[in-house]
Amino acid sequence: MKNSLVFLLVLWLNPALGQSGLDESMEQLRLQYNESVNLKCNILIQVDVEGMNIPDKKVFVEFRGDEKPKVKGEGLSLLPKKGMVDQFRKLLNSSMQAIFLSKRGHQLVYKLVSLDANSDWITADLVFDESSYLIYESVVNTRKFGTFTSIHRYSDHIYPDRSEVSFDVKKMKLPLKFIGSEQRTGNFPEKEENVKGKITLTYTYLDL
Repeated sequence: MKNSLVFLLVLWLNPALGQSGLDESMEQLRLQYNESVNLKCNILIQVDVEGMNIPDKKVFVEFRGDEKPKVKGEGLSLLPKKGMVDQFRKLLNSSMQAIFLSKRGHQLVYKLVSLDANSDWITADLVFDESSYLIYESVVNTRKFGTFTSIHRYSDHIYPDRSEVSFDVKKMKLPLKFIGSEQRTGNFPEKEENVKGKITLTYTYLDL
C-alpha cells in the first residue's frame, strides 16, 4: 500500500468565517484554536481496519501557518487530508451554527451544524472542558464518508498527544488508494455492509 489515506479522521473544510450566534463558551473555544499552527512533530500512526493488514508507521510533519503540512516518512503517509493538530481551528472558523446540548461535570457538549451546503461535513458534536477549553471528544457526520468519532488526550499544551479516530463507512465508499494494490479485498464485508476501523495518532512535539 503506497498511497496516502486522503480522507480518514475528520474531513475539515477550509476556513470560511461566518459563525451564527456563538455564545461566550464557543467564542472562547474558537479563540483558543484560532492561531495558525507553527510546529514540528513526529507521529506514530497505527491503523486497524477490517480486512487489512497495515504495519505501524512513523512520519515527521512540519506545520507552517496555513501552508500545506510537509510530511516525511517511510514511504507511506496515513495522515488525514485536512486534519491533524490544526483540525479544530479550521472547523471552528467555518460557517456554522453552534447549539448547546448539555453539561457533563466540567465538560460542555455542543452540536455544530454546517451552514455551507457545499461543506464536507454536516454536523459535529464537540465535548470540551469549560475551563481549559480543550476538546476531548468529537463526532463528525460527513456527506460522503460516514461518521468519525475522535477521542483526544493532552498533557501540557493545546495540541493532543494522542488521538484515536474510529469510523464506520460503506465498503464501496473506501477509495482504491485506501485499499491498496497489495491488500487482499476478500476479507472485506459484503457491498452493503459497513467497514469499521480505527486510526491512532501519537504525537511527539519537537519545539513546544
